[in-house]
Amino acid sequence: MPQPLATRGRITKWTKEKLDTLSKIELTQLLANAERLKEPEVAAFCRELLSERRKKKPAAPAAATSRRA
Repeated sequence: MPQPLATRGRITKWTKEKLDTLSKIELTQLLANAERLKEPEVAAFCRELLSERRKKKPAAPAAATSRRA
């Protein structure tokens, strides 16, 4: 019986904790790669973390006015 040439085990290399250590740019790129490579579990983790980061993002500070003496 022929053995499969490659197994689809990339998801085992990515945990939510490991993904959380990536920068926003790295996470966005990984999401794009996961979608292209049809890795829905990795893509879902990426989307979840990106969404959480957007929610945690602090509000932009009010524009500071400069005073000239």
